[in-house]
Amino acid sequence: MNIILFRSFIIAVLVFGLILVTGCSKITWDNVDKSPPTRGFLAMIQQSRMTNITDRGYSVTAVAVDGESIRKGDIDIRLLVEDRSGIPVRKFTEDRTQLMHLIVVSKDLATFQHVHPQYEGDGLFTIRIPFPKGGPYMLISEFIPDRQEITTHRQWITVAGEAPPSEEIIPDKLFSKKVGDLHISLSASSGLDQIRAGEMVMLQFRVSDAQTLQPVAKLEAYLGASGHSVILNSEADVYVHVHAAEEMSSGGDVMFHTVFPETGIYKIWGQFQYNGEVITVPFVIQVV
Repeated sequence: MNIILFRSFIIAVLVFGLILVTGCSKITWDNVDKSPPTRGFLAMIQQSRMTNITDRGYSVTAVAVDGESIRKGDIDIRLLVEDRSGIPVRKFTEDRTQLMHLIVVSKDLATFQHVHPQYEGDGLFTIRIPFPKGGPYMLISEFIPDRQEITTHRQWITVAGEAPPSEEIIPDKLFSKKVGDLHISLSASSGLDQIRAGEMVMLQFRVSDAQTLQPVAKLEAYLGASGHSVILNSEADVYVHVHAAEEMSSGGDVMFHTVFPETGIYKIWGQFQYNGEVITVPFVIQVV
């Protein structure tokens, strides 16, 4: 009985402390979401919402379906998912409407694809991928093995064929772009030139009509969210994939909470759906 009373006391103290921090009569995250704290108790709470995603001992082997080398052009590839014992994973749980999300990027980050392989059974997925040029590519597979947590596996492959000079990754000076009939801009709660490594930041994409510059009335759900944001550093060894903060997103404004783990140059791809079309827009920033 004493142990139960002690545990109840601890829980009561924690709840009371949270109320003191967030407001005596009403818990609200509005101001926190708009200007997320960078340090302290609330920052810890916000960051705890983000899973530290690893491969958890799973492996993904990528090969061309025809048995030849993966080469420039449209190539059918197979992705075999195995556990740490080398046994194919046979059951998966959907994550954002898909059993696997596959991110394909060239080493210079100039080429980006977010695709969804078809599950064939016995741990095997297949997908046709257009490789516009030869050279190194990063394949990032996201999936949830049955009754497990979300898992991310990263691997470098070399695509055979002509490899033109790599494009230099340079931070953007302007953070708005025209994509078809849309105008898309990016801003941050701390200012895009003030983002610091290891601190929580809110990224805001605004999707507007290119002629009127008025935000669109409504974006369509894309993979179960108002938007997705894929983030890689210039070496492609730091990877972040976040979904829209739905409680803070409306109309043409889409918000993302995230943390940039290290200093350096990062490329951010925002993905949204409007009038049945998936729009992908990239921006490059410097994190200090």
